[in-house]
Amino acid sequence: MNKWLFALIQFFPLSLFATYGLWHGIPTDDRWVEAFQIGAIAAALQLAIVLPQSRPTNRLILAANLYLLAGGGAVLAHQWWLLHAYAVLQESGIFVAVLAVGVATTFASSSGFVAVSGAPPALVRRASLWLLAAVVMALGASILFQGDRTWAAVVPIICLAVLHRVLVYRIRQAENGDMHNYALERPDEK
Repeated sequence: MNKWLFALIQFFPLSLFATYGLWHGIPTDDRWVEAFQIGAIAAALQLAIVLPQSRPTNRLILAANLYLLAGGGAVLAHQWWLLHAYAVLQESGIFVAVLAVGVATTFASSSGFVAVSGAPPALVRRASLWLLAAVVMALGASILFQGDRTWAAVVPIICLAVLHRVLVYRIRQAENGDMHNYALERPDEK
């Protein structure tokens, strides 16, 4: 898939979910249930496209899609307790999912939370830890600004996506031998 096209649609399932849920003002319970069903279908379709690819799946996209799939699965299985938990967490729920995926992939995947395969493990781990720290800050912001979707969800997600791109770019630069001004480099490696 064209990387620019994918960059434009990478958060499409989450955007579709939020747009449908909030389209006519304050959402009703029924509209949230429908939004989770629609979001889960879009997430399943997106994962069916990205998971078979040879490169690792962007972990932010993976977490957002797992969040939607869990919500959609809860609707299908009538597990209202999960949707109640999502309602209590509000925007923070997505960052809890991102944090869970981040911790798991940082410590259990060679491509790390940053999803960079073939790079030196130390660089991947360090970049993954930076991204993990940013997720903790995003979670804090989502709790602090709970109810304000712009500051509790949109801005933190955009910041995480931009940071992810910067970290991946820095790892690739380091792999190509361009280590000057490399933020992830330890002082003893200069």
